Amino acid sequence: MKKFLLIALLCVGLTSCYTSRTYVGDTKPNDPTIKVNQEQVHHLIGGLIPVGNNKLDDSNYIGDRKNYVVKNQVTFLDGFLSIITFGIYTPTTVTFEVPIDEVNVK
Repeated sequence: MKKFLLIALLCVGLTSCYTSRTYVGDTKPNDPTIKVNQEQVHHLIGGLIPVGNNKLDDSNYIGDRKNYVVKNQVTFLDGFLSIITFGIYTPTTVTFEVPIDEVNVK
């Protein structure tokens, strides 16, 4: 039983947080960006059922910019909340980033 518990703890401890990036406009993966806004999105049952208003309008977070990056990730806190609720509540964090050379452009 101790070996099973140790293996289970190692599996949980060695997992990484999920991250995906969507590049909009002329933004490239190697371009330096800066975070301009962040929002937590709430779901139930492994992301199957959205809770509240989960449709984020990019213009509310980045203004009129045409080049930006949307990063969707499960942070450590998001994963921890999902684990302690046994996957019933599964939040994700959405971060909006713009290229550094466009920070002063509105």
